[in-house]
Amino acid sequence: MGRGVHAINKRREIGQVATNVMDSTGLTEGNARAAGIGRVVTKGPTLRCAAATLARVAAVVVISSSIAAAAQAVDAVRLRPAQQPDKAPIPHEALPPWTEGYLYIHHISTGRGNSAYIVMPDGTTMLIDAGETDPDFIKSVAPLKPFLPRPNAEHAAGYWIADYIREFAPKGRPVLLDYALITHFHTDHMGMLLPSSPMSATGAYQLTGITEVADLIPIKTLVDRAAPTYTTPVDLRTCNESSNEKTLVNYIKMAEYRRQHGQAVVGLRAGALDQIQLERPKQFHDFHIRNVASSGVIWTGRGEQAQQYIPVDAVKDCHYDENPFSNVVKISYGNFSYYSGGDLPGVPAYNQPYWRDMETPVAAVVGPVSAMTLDHHGNRDSDNGAILRALRPRVIIQQNWLSAQPGEEVVVRMASQEFYPGPREVFATGMSPETRIAIGPIMDQIYRSYGGHVVLRVAPGGSKYEVFILNDADESREALLYFGPYTAE
Repeated sequence: MGRGVHAINKRREIGQVATNVMDSTGLTEGNARAAGIGRVVTKGPTLRCAAATLARVAAVVVISSSIAAAAQAVDAVRLRPAQQPDKAPIPHEALPPWTEGYLYIHHISTGRGNSAYIVMPDGTTMLIDAGETDPDFIKSVAPLKPFLPRPNAEHAAGYWIADYIREFAPKGRPVLLDYALITHFHTDHMGMLLPSSPMSATGAYQLTGITEVADLIPIKTLVDRAAPTYTTPVDLRTCNESSNEKTLVNYIKMAEYRRQHGQAVVGLRAGALDQIQLERPKQFHDFHIRNVASSGVIWTGRGEQAQQYIPVDAVKDCHYDENPFSNVVKISYGNFSYYSGGDLPGVPAYNQPYWRDMETPVAAVVGPVSAMTLDHHGNRDSDNGAILRALRPRVIIQQNWLSAQPGEEVVVRMASQEFYPGPREVFATGMSPETRIAIGPIMDQIYRSYGGHVVLRVAPGGSKYEVFILNDADESREALLYFGPYTAE
């Protein structure tokens, strides 16, 4: 099995890399004539401890001869893909266009939240999430740093997601989304309402995240965790204080407008098989999507039965955490399978209730998969030992946008052979240089790329799959890295 093939074209400019690191360390161009950046490994119990350690990285910078030397040192830290034993030219100049029988799963890098575009074997399409970062939240977690907008800040994330879809949509048919699935109601998954957010042409709601995508690309069926009533775990229409809650109210306005005009809006039914289905299911009888969990209800593993895991009276008011209520789906195609769990948590604090660990019961019914996207961007309250042990993924995708992601504990768990044996490879849509320095060389043991659009290309029948990394720095989206093929088992 091929372990990985490296870049044909590294598009990051040295000068920009130097600028980014000078910003993160407090250096100026005048005194950063050369940098030798020492490795810092944090062991503190919180990300704030890690952030404080990162702020002291400047202490290990040694002034030397030229800014070019500094850029080269930083380039080695930030942009070097993980070392691998075998290297060869990339076998494709570009990601091959989708053709019938293939399953494509695009993890779109916007630097601002989650979004995944899926083209199924018969051309049925689905978008999972369309996030946009919340400026107030970013201020609240300083000195942690968000990623730069990708490919740039000229447009909002919703625009770039729609632009990406237009480029990679199946050719010869109208560009549309058969399904759009919102895993849960957080801004980095559904959009962020700002005073500057334009009004929809309908006049019913403003445009951000998924509402902007919907105005640019038709959506046949909108799926979320609380439609049609939006009363789980409380009446969500009454939650209108925080920026996140105002964004949710705007989203509900779009959902209600759609329903009033005969456009489908449905809630994900935990346990259901093929609620999200192909247009031609009989042609691809070995392709299925299982709804594993939604709004605290989890599939039992038997038929389409589901059970209430989060008590119905557990939440009393609008001051609750959305993450445990995330939608979870498993996509299966022959021997290939893929897990997507939104921001599902799995590592409760000592003073939190048992149901804050949603990953353990979910993992028990999901079972082994070929690939998974990390829960909650790889934050330290997620991706626990139980889910890694049960899912045993060969390929792991990290959709992230903040320097706190991943948590060091998550990296250690992913790298550990104690949870499951055999190789595993991690592909991130982005990574802060501070994070790589702080966590250290253990990352290079398992990470194969640290930035770009991550595309899973699954062969007809699901027996083989590949990973392409596409350039997210501009609109070219050319293939930079290729890995595989992997055998689905």
